[in-house]
Amino acid sequence: AVLKITPENTKVEFVGAKVTRSHDGGFTDFGGQLALGTPVEQSKIDITIQTASLFSDDPKLTKHLKSPEFFDIEKFPTATFKSTEIKKEGEGHVISGDLTLHGVTKRISFPATVSMSDAEVKAMSEFSINRKDFGIVYPGMPDDLIRDLVVIKLSLALPRQG
Repeated sequence: AVLKITPENTKVEFVGAKVTRSHDGGFTDFGGQLALGTPVEQSKIDITIQTASLFSDDPKLTKHLKSPEFFDIEKFPTATFKSTEIKKEGEGHVISGDLTLHGVTKRISFPATVSMSDAEVKAMSEFSINRKDFGIVYPGMPDDLIRDLVVIKLSLALPRQG
């Protein structure tokens, strides 16, 4: 079964921090699919995010994050993730795949909690990526440096068609 990933059933959020404080944000426009396998480890995930849909808790920051110093949404209108492997590990799963962000593709792996019922497939994950790995190197102010690691928070609750 192929389950659609939409902003109605999924959240893609992030937390970026600098020395003095952190900011919450995310994306409101994205889409993709989970090709559900049996067992679940045979599944494949594919998601495309429209970077212009970025939001944060501060309008000035949102504008800055969309600029060439960060996401450069004019030049890189999408970010994508395509899974390459899902494996069981302990109580949870580890999802690996190719993340393309800011024109750079890198293989990443992150832990996820996956649960399935007849009605839906749920997955949750929280992990960090290093923005510098993706060429996002803006340092921030000398007295208020931006941290390299950005926390990504994903939560999916995908309905299974009857």
